Amino acid sequence: MQLGTFHARSREFTVVLAVLTAVLVLSILLFPERAFQSSLGGLTIWWTIVFPSLLPFLMLSELLSGFGAIRGLGTLLEPATRLLFRLPGIGGWVLSVGTVGGLPLGADAASKLRLEKRVSREDGERLLALSHVASPFFILTVLGAGFLHSPEAGAAIAIIHYAAAIGMGVLMRFLWRTPPGSLADAPLPGTTAVLQTKRKPVRTGNSLLIRAMSDMHTARLEDGRSLGKLLGDSVSNAIQTLMMIGGTMIVFSVLLGVLDTAGIVGLLADVVSVAVPGLSSPADPVRSMLSGLLELHIGTNRLSASQGMPDATTAALIGAALAWSGAAVHLQVQTAVRHTDFRYISFLLSRLLHAGLAVVLTFVLWRPLTGWLSRIQPSFLPESGADPVQPVTLDAWSLWAAAPYRMLDLALVLAGLAAMSIALSVLLRFRKPS
Repeated sequence: MQLGTFHARSREFTVVLAVLTAVLVLSILLFPERAFQSSLGGLTIWWTIVFPSLLPFLMLSELLSGFGAIRGLGTLLEPATRLLFRLPGIGGWVLSVGTVGGLPLGADAASKLRLEKRVSREDGERLLALSHVASPFFILTVLGAGFLHSPEAGAAIAIIHYAAAIGMGVLMRFLWRTPPGSLADAPLPGTTAVLQTKRKPVRTGNSLLIRAMSDMHTARLEDGRSLGKLLGDSVSNAIQTLMMIGGTMIVFSVLLGVLDTAGIVGLLADVVSVAVPGLSSPADPVRSMLSGLLELHIGTNRLSASQGMPDATTAALIGAALAWSGAAVHLQVQTAVRHTDFRYISFLLSRLLHAGLAVVLTFVLWRPLTGWLSRIQPSFLPESGADPVQPVTLDAWSLWAAAPYRMLDLALVLAGLAAMSIALSVLLRFRKPS
């Protein structure tokens, strides 16, 4: 399948930004009080959930890159990622940090690899799509225990979300491929280096661990930054990225509030009531779905509080919102990859495919999954016999306190991939003819 091009440098994107800016300014002028309240709501979500969730991983990514650890991990994970996804080994870091850290860390990590000419455009786009998933912490704790007040429902949504992501990655592997000799393997604009995208032969002369350490040492020498410089860069780059994310969240929060105040939601609800006569109160579902289209955290919160819909339908809409991830996150991804040649249309199709698979899997698996998970006691309940449906109170400190456990999750994912790679390397060495 041939994909079109829609870059952040295109005229269409400029027009979209101009229209969005005009609508935002007009909204603030017409509805200043509602715009102010909505901006406070977006700022609160950013400060209490997004900022403490992403800052440690953004800093860690920069530090590991400067130390050469990411290139060493790429060498170490090469056999496993080639076998599982037909992706270069360095993509294992992108998949791990994107899965554990959440949105939009995968986009930031994938764009850095492309800028360093470590991956081709096609591999980079597939890495971007596969790593663009919500973190287990957000789904299980924030969404399941906090929004839905049901840990088993959060666990079921998490299983379906990641199963749909894997299915989307498999379909992407077969549905759209770049023909040999196309521009996907060309260097980025403004560069002259040629990217080597062919699979390298597996070297069995040395231990995989020794080669990984050697590549890590070489990458650290090539980077050349001192420890103080590296620490300063990690903090400043992480804060800059988080400010960008916070700005987009506040903008879309204001748009959501203004759309509701201006009566747009009521108008859409009237259209839905005509199209679906049996729906008793369409305003609340319309408001929730519109929120999910524009901003992930606000959308999932409103969908979780929606009344009058079957549990499976609510879960399917939440799963679609998680896979789609909201227009605010799309804008964040566009900003993260703005210096690369990644095509937005490829990312957009992956989101639509992920959302469709999530909806289908939810209706198929919801009843058996929730029935099985209801017999499991959640590990984060404070004490034996505590009410499992008691809502979890989330603040910035609770997420900071959970950071070491999330780092442990990342280490376990990387350790699992590394163990698989070492086992495959040993098998290849024994199979090599003497």
